[in-house]
This record gives sequence, C-alpha cells and structure tokens, in this order.
Amino acid sequence: MKRPVPALSPEWLGESCRFVAEAWRRFDDPPDPARPLHRPEPEEVLHNPEVALRRYRQFQSIHILWQDLAGENDIAATGQAISALARDCLDLALTAAEHQVGKTCGQLLDEAGRPIRLAIFGLGKLGGDELNFNSDIDIVFAHEGQGRSSGPRQLDAGRYLQQVARELIRLLDTVTEHGRVWIVDARLRPFGDAGALVWSTRAMEQYFLTEGRTWERYAWLKAAPVAGDLAAGKRLLDDLRPFIFRRYLDYGIFDSLRDLHARIEASCRNGEADIKRGPGGIRAAEFLVQSQQILRGGRERLLRTPGFLPALEACTALGLIAAEPAQALHDAYSYLRIVENRLQAQSGRQGHHLPEAPEARERLARLVGHDDRAAFEQELNRHQAHISGQFRERFREPAAPAKGDHDLWPPQEGCAQALGGIGFSQPDRCAEALARLDARLTRRGLSAEGHRRLERLMPTLLRTTGAQGQADELLPELLGLVEQISRRSAYLSLLHERPQTLTRLIRVVALSEKISRWITAAPQLLDDLLDPIHGLDLPALPGLDPDEPEESLHALGRWRQAGFLRTALAELDERISSAQAAERLSLIAETILGEILNLIGAGQADLAVIAYGNLGARALHYQSDLDLVFLHAGDAPPVRIAQRLISLMQMPLQGGRLFEIDPRLRPNGRAGLLVSRLESFAEYQLEKAWTWEHQALIRARWVAGNPAGRGPFEDIRRRVLCRQRDPEEVRQALAEMRERQRRDRSEDEVKRALTDVQYIAEAGVLSQADAHPELIELRAPDQQLEALGRLHWIGSDLAGQLARTWALLTSERHIRWLGRNPASGSLESVRPMIDRAWDGVFNESD
Repeated sequence: MKRPVPALSPEWLGESCRFVAEAWRRFDDPPDPARPLHRPEPEEVLHNPEVALRRYRQFQSIHILWQDLAGENDIAATGQAISALARDCLDLALTAAEHQVGKTCGQLLDEAGRPIRLAIFGLGKLGGDELNFNSDIDIVFAHEGQGRSSGPRQLDAGRYLQQVARELIRLLDTVTEHGRVWIVDARLRPFGDAGALVWSTRAMEQYFLTEGRTWERYAWLKAAPVAGDLAAGKRLLDDLRPFIFRRYLDYGIFDSLRDLHARIEASCRNGEADIKRGPGGIRAAEFLVQSQQILRGGRERLLRTPGFLPALEACTALGLIAAEPAQALHDAYSYLRIVENRLQAQSGRQGHHLPEAPEARERLARLVGHDDRAAFEQELNRHQAHISGQFRERFREPAAPAKGDHDLWPPQEGCAQALGGIGFSQPDRCAEALARLDARLTRRGLSAEGHRRLERLMPTLLRTTGAQGQADELLPELLGLVEQISRRSAYLSLLHERPQTLTRLIRVVALSEKISRWITAAPQLLDDLLDPIHGLDLPALPGLDPDEPEESLHALGRWRQAGFLRTALAELDERISSAQAAERLSLIAETILGEILNLIGAGQADLAVIAYGNLGARALHYQSDLDLVFLHAGDAPPVRIAQRLISLMQMPLQGGRLFEIDPRLRPNGRAGLLVSRLESFAEYQLEKAWTWEHQALIRARWVAGNPAGRGPFEDIRRRVLCRQRDPEEVRQALAEMRERQRRDRSEDEVKRALTDVQYIAEAGVLSQADAHPELIELRAPDQQLEALGRLHWIGSDLAGQLARTWALLTSERHIRWLGRNPASGSLESVRPMIDRAWDGVFNESD
C-alpha cells in the first residue's frame, strides 16, 4: 500500500515533520532528502562513532521517509529499508564497541585461536524487517564458544562480551547534542533485567527448552540474527525451533492470547486513541496471524517467517485465513503502519497515540494523504473495524457452562440421572464408563491444566453425543478418543474452543468406525481435517527438506492421513463417487512415490516405477498395497534406489506406513531381479510370460521416476497386449487362474463379484486388442466393458449392466469398509447376472 503526498517538497517536509526539522537543526550540512546517504566507512565510525552513527541514522531515515511520502516505496519496502538501516548501525556500533573494549582487554579468542563475537538477535519489528521511523529496537545478545581475551586485562568470554554489549548500547542509546541513534531494549533476554546481558547459546537453549513461557514464544517468533556472528545466531534459532514451533497443535494458547490482549487494551491511556494496542489496532492484527504461526508453524514451514505480511500471505496460501478477510487484514494493517510511521515522523518521538488537538490531527491527516481530518478518521475507523471483527471471531470466548454440567463431569452421584435427561438410553451403564475414565485419568496424573480443560469439554461432548440416535453405542469410542488425546491436552482445548469441530467429530464417529479409529490413533487429524476451514480437498503438499529426511517423512505421513480422511469424508457425504475416491487415493500414492524419490535425490535417476493392480488402474482402495515393478534403461541397475524407496515407503511412522509395497509382479517373481532392464523386460513379456502376467499388464502404467522411461514401457506394453491370441486359450488360462484364486484366498462376496467382472472385461481386452488396439488405453473394467459392448464382443445390454454393476460394487465395497451399517443387500440382484455373463464368456466356445 502506498499513500503519496502531492505537496511533497524539502520545505514542506521540514515544516510537517518534527523528526526532519530536529535532524536538520543538529547538523550543519543536511543532504538532499531525495538522495540516499552512503554507509560510513569503519574508519570514520571509529574516529567519532557518536557523530557518525547519529548522522547516518537520521539522514538515511529522512531519505526513506521521502521515498515513502513520494509513493516510491510501499509500507513493506519502507519497513525493510528502516530495518536494514538499523542492522547497519548495529554492525557499525559493534565494530566500534569491540575496538573500544579491545584497547584494554585485547581480542577475545577461542581455544583454536578464532575470534569470538557477539551474536545479536533482532526481535519484534527489527526481526520482522518492519521497523518504524522511531521504533525502539529489541535486541538480545548471545555468544558461541569459550575463551579468554589476549590483552593486559584478560577476561573470559562472558565478561568480555558483556562489556562489548554495554558499550554498543551506550553508543546507540545515549542522548547527545546530536540526538540518539536508536532506543535499545534488551529486556527480552532470559529473566529480563534480572538476567545476564549476554548468554551463551548453550545456556540460552537450555533456558527456553526448560523454562520458556508462552509470551517468549511470541517474542522469538519474530527473531532473526541481525549483526555480529550471524552463523552462530542462525544455529541457535534452529535449535530453538522446537520451543517456538511445537509439532503438535496447542489451542491452549488462545486463553493466554485473550488475557494478554485484554491486559494490553486495559493499559491504554484513557482519552487517547492507540493505533497499536487499542481495539482494532496493529497488535490485534499481529495476534491474528501470529496465533496461526504458533499453532501450526511446527508443521507448516511456510509459517516460519518473522514478518507480518509474509506470514499473512502464508496463512492465505494454506487456507488458514480466507482470501477476502486476508486482503482486508492486509489493507488494514498496511494502513495502520503508514499512520504509525507518519505519526512518528510528525512528532519526532516514539508513540502510537493519535494527537487529540484538532490542528495536530488535521496535519496528520494531510501527512497520511487525506484531504481533511474527517476523511482520515473515516478510513481509520473502517480498517480498525475489520481487525476488531476478525479478532472477536477468532478469539471469541467459548459458551458458558450450561445448568447441570457439574453433574456430568467429573461424574457425580447425579450423573446417571443427568445422562438420562440428555438422551442416553442406558444412563447407569454410561455413568459407570465415565467413572472408570475419570479414575484412569486420575491415576495417570493428568495435569491441573488438563483437568481444567477436560472439565470444560466433557459436558459439551456428552450433551452433543446425547443428541445422536446412537448415543450409547458411540460413547465408548468417544471416551477412548478423549483418553487418548488427554495425553496432549491441547486437543481438549481444540474441541472446546471450536464447537463446530466437536459436533462434526461426533457426526463422523457416528458414520464410520474406521474413521473413528484413524482419529483416535492420530489425534492431530482433529484440527488438520475436521476443521471446516480445510474443506474436503486434498491438503497442500508439505515442503520436504532432503537435509531433514525424518521430519519430511513424518510430514508426508500426515499428508497421507489427511488425504485419506478427507477422501473418506467426501465419499461418506456423497460429495464424490467411489470411483472418484479411488482416483484420489491413487493420486495420493503416486504423489508420495514421486516425493520420496525427490527426497532421496533420485527424481531423475535411471529408474521407472511401474504401477500394476489397483494403482495402475487408478482404482486404489483404502486398504490397498502398491504393486510395483522397477525398470531401467542403462547398464547399471539402480537397485539401491529402488530398495531405499521401498524401505522409506514401508517405514513405520506415527500414523502407520505410507504404503505397503509388493514387487512380486516383476519378471520371475521373487526369484527375479528387483530392477529389470527395459530390453530384458520386453524379452520376458514377449517370450516367457504367462497369460496371467499379460492380464496384469493391462492395468499397468508408469507412475513415478524418470519420465524418459514412460514411452519405452508403453511401447513394450502395446507390443505385448496387441499381439494376436487364441481366444480359447485366453478363456482357459484366465478361468484356471480365477479358480485358483477362489480356492486359495479369502474373498467376501463384494470382492469376489468385483474380481469376476474384472476378469470378464480383461478376457475381452486380451482377445480383441490385436484387432482393436484402442482397448489397451482403457484400464478401468467399466470402460473396457462399454467398449467391448460397442464391438459386439459381448452383448451391448449386458456390457452396460456389467459396467453399472462394477460402479455399484466399487461403491458397495468402499461403504462396507467405511460405514457402521454397511450391508445393503444389493448383491442379491446382480450376482445372477454376473454368473450368466461369466458362463457366456468362459464356459462357451466361439
């Protein structure tokens, strides 16, 4: 957002901005504000650091202000420019401070003779690259390594660097006749003013991981190394990531956020409009975005950014804030930051309160680019209302307890009667189950906060469950889930803070026992998938880091769980068909195969991954494993890559393996090579393969690996499937194979019917592909049957019936697996038709 001022001139600038007028008064040779000021050389700073730093800071700030008022920079670029100036000043002041301390104490070296320097962290607006003209700078000092100084007065690292830090603060923060460089606030260090000014990185890491508080997570969310030993600073921030960004979702932070924001609002001075801390102010906007960063940053890398606007963009990209309110929040925040900047330029002081005097507010309105005070206040109120509305919606107080809730939890003497009054048909039995759960949680030593969260959640859960028709049947599963998630009581807060999530959870448990088990085994699905903001689309693919393979695998595992659950929910809600669900499950599997290859640096290796079976036909089931064959073109087979791919796909993760892999459909089965050359594969298929292996090739397709292998594989497949065959030999071979399957493996009635229809279709493809090669482009039995009907290989009416039956059976199989009451009896009407079709294909000659 840009708000240029039409009347801009050096004279107008000096009259309108006290910051500018004071700087011009302090120095005799003010430069042209339209031209940048060059950073002073170190020798100039060492000669007279007090003057050199103040002149550079003030006149470069005026140039940045000129660019802002001229409309050359938006608010983001302005904040970045001021922050870069602050980093320059810190770097120069550190050099001067080291020089001054070195005069008496020498140089500080570690045991290997390497210099030890301060690692200076910028927090708040400095860390986020969004400083104002008169912001203070929040900094924290740390150091890495131990040693002693080399001078006459030898000091250890801690004492030496404390002197350097104090000298740096003096150079920047002392008010002289030339003003000050920056107000420095070092109180965000561990224990604040009571703690040491400089900490070793090891001690700081230990402090935060054992004693860090919630507000410190917010403070360090916007931390960045800004001067000194930047590499050591980056290493410490990497080590602090588990403290700042938890791997689990902690909705308990909402209570502390409400309290913190209420205290900030209450601290605003009466009668003054505080655009930072007041209602609808900058701080409220920051809370909206930072809460998402703290809540989900452990899982979403995009959220691990210190600046507000980049973090808001990440929230929008991830669907955490919808596009329209995100744009309103972006505009409101940008406008308030412009007002804040120009207010501070006008007053020459750090402050966030709008002037009360009408004349002063009128001048501010024109400085912000408005024609008058009324237009300024109207736009300001509009933006503040946007922020306030979103803040109230996000951090609204949960509903107050209902009358009688104390009887429901913890279970009291009147619990059974209370349960009977809210819809449970066996209240005594249910009350006993609640008492047993309460006893187990008490023995396990649930924390005081966990008990408090449970007491808020359980009455609502029980009342919502009681409204279901199957309340008594659902309660044991829900109590099992509660017992599981109470180990990380943040999930109790999630269900309490978001009643719509609780309602949907109970509905889903009522629909599907399988999904209930998924959620109990992986409680993070409560937020990732049942929160309506995520919808039913597949989640965004996580960013994977080859340098962190374990974290990347866990991220892929969560993505697979999310994709499976959203697909199941969409299918149960009848928003997608079972065929569409199977395609989505297949897409998930293909994507994971490709991502694993990229993760191990083998995305362009000489390896083609060929999917057979359900994945090849894009008909994956929730229980399916992946039938894979590996091919290569060169001389050296990439066996190690294929083995590693299989190993990582089958590695036990928190939510289960990514997928089971079955490579036995390769040439010669278990006795064959894991990775075959394309020429060898072609020779085997053309000269040695059994008919059933050609049948399996009907569904096969390239799914991952080097795309250069796709074309050669399809050529081989076409040559094999389109060769001329004796229809009677095809019928006999497939009938014998199907008979062995029925004898050797257990099949329910749906699976048996599906496989029979598949064999009928594939018998037709193998018999007719030589004359009609277009058949091999179809991998789904329903499509194959419709095509065979058009070719009169099978009666068109019967083909249509079989195709519709395939879709019906696919749906029946999915619903029987997912649902609680799955049996529909639909097979009674289709089984005789399938048997007649089977007899017509396999028991009659041409």
